[in-house]
Amino acid sequence: MSSSQGNFSTPIMKAPSRFLDAVVTLAIKAGNKTLAIHRSDFRVGQLPDHTPLTAANLVSHHFLAEALQAMNGGFPVLSQLSAIPPFEDRRDWETYWLIGPLDGTLEFTRHINEFTINIALIHQHKPVLGVVYAPALQTCYFAAEGCGAFKKLGESEPQEIYVRMQAPRQPDVVGSRSHPSPGMEFYLSQLGEHHFNAMGSALKFCQVAEGEADLYPRIGLTSEWDTAAAQCIVEAAGGAITDLHGKPLLYNAKPSLVNPFFLAYGDKTRDWTRPAEGITGSPNSAPPPPTPLLKAVVALVIEAGSRVLEVYATDFRVGKKADRSALTAADLVSHHYLTERLETLQGNFPVLSGESAEVPFDERSLWESYWLVDPLNGTSGFIKRNGEFTVNVALIYRNKPVLGVVCLPVLQTCYFSAEGCGVFKSVGQAPPMEIHARIPSLPRPIVLGSPERTLGLEDYLSRLGEHEFRFVGSNLKFCKIAEGAADLYPCLGPTYEWETAAAQYIVEAVGGEAIDLRGEPMRYNTKASLLNPTFLVYADTLRDWSIEALEPQALQRLKAA
Repeated sequence: MSSSQGNFSTPIMKAPSRFLDAVVTLAIKAGNKTLAIHRSDFRVGQLPDHTPLTAANLVSHHFLAEALQAMNGGFPVLSQLSAIPPFEDRRDWETYWLIGPLDGTLEFTRHINEFTINIALIHQHKPVLGVVYAPALQTCYFAAEGCGAFKKLGESEPQEIYVRMQAPRQPDVVGSRSHPSPGMEFYLSQLGEHHFNAMGSALKFCQVAEGEADLYPRIGLTSEWDTAAAQCIVEAAGGAITDLHGKPLLYNAKPSLVNPFFLAYGDKTRDWTRPAEGITGSPNSAPPPPTPLLKAVVALVIEAGSRVLEVYATDFRVGKKADRSALTAADLVSHHYLTERLETLQGNFPVLSGESAEVPFDERSLWESYWLVDPLNGTSGFIKRNGEFTVNVALIYRNKPVLGVVCLPVLQTCYFSAEGCGVFKSVGQAPPMEIHARIPSLPRPIVLGSPERTLGLEDYLSRLGEHEFRFVGSNLKFCKIAEGAADLYPCLGPTYEWETAAAQYIVEAVGGEAIDLRGEPMRYNTKASLLNPTFLVYADTLRDWSIEALEPQALQRLKAA
């Protein structure tokens, strides 16, 4: 990689359009190479950070890095797939190329056409030239200082584009297809009424640049090569990209190449930062720590687990509940301890447990907030002494879980999260560690389930395609997905609300979903019966796990259940 800085003012300031034309041509050539792979039966690998990698990423990277380094100026090239030089080596670069060889690789692997090739020229920490090319759409956006911003469709002549300078009362907002982060959900809730449109790659910026959208808030992880080219285009079209405090994004100004959270918008008269008040402005920040309430619940659940283990170590008897399911002294010990202690916590919320006397729906339908407890989930695993049983507590607010704790007493392991906190796993006396789901899922996904294989599950798995099936007990299946050890849990048999609520929240807090056959999130205390619908749990929200893959007869049987 060359360290020569060249004469920056000569190519850009004296002949901006000709220099920009050359970069547009390179982007289109790189795009055509990726498009050929997109139409083939390509394989999908992973980078060390678990993001997907295809041959198209590598082909585009090598082509662009070599071609740009040979261009007039001899500027160094920094790419997503480069060996990143230490900051002390690159901090003195006044001018350099910054490329995202394939932005939107998730869309690429799903054969969605919203992926782009991004090329930016950075001068004194600011992008001064940007090209974003969407090969499958044959659409190119480009800009340079002093040239304006343009859009070119196919072989047509470029048209100058402009942001929408005055946003409507209900602005048009663009964002990613993946499950929004808690910070993003908070921002949108504070923004007020708006229209939301999901799309991939740097095209979100381009929608703002050409006046098709008013705002792109990114309260999530991005790298500098994801944003630089598009930032130049938005700014040249009259818009702005700022961090959550209103400051422009700068490049190569710190050791990390991770961007702060940011907002891209056209209407500069509107205060888009106000809804972000209270959001931590950097993805490098540690997750918000557990609240005192969450800490208190974790302590109670761990203590309940210890009491369960005392019974586990004995020659306990096994009885039957009214529904013929198994019952042990451990279920009752955990139930009594948790219901008594939870009622004394902040809020004095009522408690509904799997071992409670049934509370009439007329009474509990009036509960806005309540504790939902499964004193011993996986009693069959407890009886078999396989260790795969859990103690679970969820706090339900307006029919949604907003706090979840799942404890595996035998493994001394606890998963926990609450709104406004990170998602954590603790093992023994070690400090809790933040956990993350595996996104995207493996091409051959790991599917979890119980040893009992229903007809509906067999039908579903036969149509899922290649996969690896593993037996896991209790609602540990949810937690395996939340920590990135599995991809899918199809539950096509009967379960109760207390069995799923805590673990569902943990999956949702890492960006996953637990949905019923209609594609709706599971909700609680909305009907007289406490039976759940059949559901799917997964983290990769871009992949189609649809239950409609079932035979019509099997699907009809499930929906009638």
